[in-house]
Amino acid sequence: MEKIRSAHMRSQGFTLTELMIAVAIFSIVSGVIYAAYQHQQNSYITQEQVADMQQNIRSALFLLAQDIKMAGFDPSEKATAVTNINNIARVAEFRFARDENGDGVIQNNEHIRYALTNDGNNEINDTARDGIANGFPCGLGRQTGIPPDTGGLDPAADNVEAVEFYYHLADGSASFSPASPADIRSVDVSLLIRTGNQIKGFKNTAVYFPASNPNHETGEGKKLWGPFNDNYQRRLLVTCIKCRNLAVN
Repeated sequence: MEKIRSAHMRSQGFTLTELMIAVAIFSIVSGVIYAAYQHQQNSYITQEQVADMQQNIRSALFLLAQDIKMAGFDPSEKATAVTNINNIARVAEFRFARDENGDGVIQNNEHIRYALTNDGNNEINDTARDGIANGFPCGLGRQTGIPPDTGGLDPAADNVEAVEFYYHLADGSASFSPASPADIRSVDVSLLIRTGNQIKGFKNTAVYFPASNPNHETGEGKKLWGPFNDNYQRRLLVTCIKCRNLAVN
């Protein structure tokens, strides 16, 4: 009879204590699984943003290098592309002419200009641009032609926070604003690009040094970008582009 009673009691199900223990274990396991999933998801999002940022900067550099190498292109030696009156070489913008079709005449659409899309008011004659974004959205812009006969800056790369053009001249010196763009032999281009969104759990305290500050010096008069103390990841690309056609002419 006792055996029958015991079997009957076991068939009643779990006790309250057993259920509470099961719920506790399930909660702990679920929490661990969710935390692992969340970590993997955040990591994936971060890597995706970093990959997009790197692809963005590579695309911008390719286009920039191709254009700058053509600066002053003048196969007929009649177009005076090198000494064109509309050429501009400043720290935050670079505009140059090239006789792309080789007809000996510089048409309006044979001028190319690079500058940030949100740096000051971006007027052509505005020398107040410093190459640092005034706000976002901001990117590296590319302009074909000279206003008012053309449009404004078209985006060449998104999320560009700073740009610097540093010019190396024929006499061996370097300048942010050479007296004559015809003296330029190469250009050091520094681009600081950031992720499109803030990265959770990340804080950017880094300092970035453009080409004009190769020794990474700090202090008054030394150019640097940062620290920003925010949650954006950034990449600084510094490259030297040879102006082969300016040197030839």
